[in-house]
Amino acid sequence: MQRFFVKFPLSIDMDISDSDIVHQLTRVLRAQIGESIVLFSWDGTETEYEINRIDKKTIWLRGKAKRNLDSESKKKVYLYQSLPNKYEKIEYIIQKWVEIGIAGFVFFRSERSQKLLLSDNKIERFHLIAKEALEQCGGDIMPEIQFLNHFPEEISIDTSNIVLDTIGENRRLISYDSLSDMNLWVGPEGGWSELERQKMIDKGFIFARFWERVLRTETAWIVIGFGLMNG
Repeated sequence: MQRFFVKFPLSIDMDISDSDIVHQLTRVLRAQIGESIVLFSWDGTETEYEINRIDKKTIWLRGKAKRNLDSESKKKVYLYQSLPNKYEKIEYIIQKWVEIGIAGFVFFRSERSQKLLLSDNKIERFHLIAKEALEQCGGDIMPEIQFLNHFPEEISIDTSNIVLDTIGENRRLISYDSLSDMNLWVGPEGGWSELERQKMIDKGFIFARFWERVLRTETAWIVIGFGLMNG
């Protein structure tokens, strides 16, 4: 059943004139009268509707069932990701992190980041990928996505900051089971610079190595992030 994230309030019976949703249902999915769809809007519930009527610009819906959602992680993990060398990697990172329940993203240019041009169109596409991933996975909360042109300077010391680094102390994921909020830092393909490492050391960041193998920047967080959030 197709799910749609919406930014407008839901009612029992309603009509939709949002052009993107109408286009998706009528032109892409070829939805028919009598079929069901699901709408959700960050309030911890989703509502199933039956399509009653369709025209070129509007779809009329009848409410069938409202359900509480319990698909969000109890732990809040924020990803601080140095910009990788390809747009496709950013898309992949966003898609997979949303699926496992990330609380928020901060992409930033580190000293060894590639010079990717982040146009408004590119950033709009990244947000669309996040929305589609949230609709697909059954999640409820849309994570915030930020893009910075510099290394983040204002970081809360009240939240544990875990840096994935090959020089970090060898640790087990179970050692972080007691943490409820954390920032996970992943470097670029060329690794952190010495200046960046020193900045993080000065702020009390934890440098950790969870495995003997060296994982790609777009792979590391999949393994570690899922484990941290479900410990």
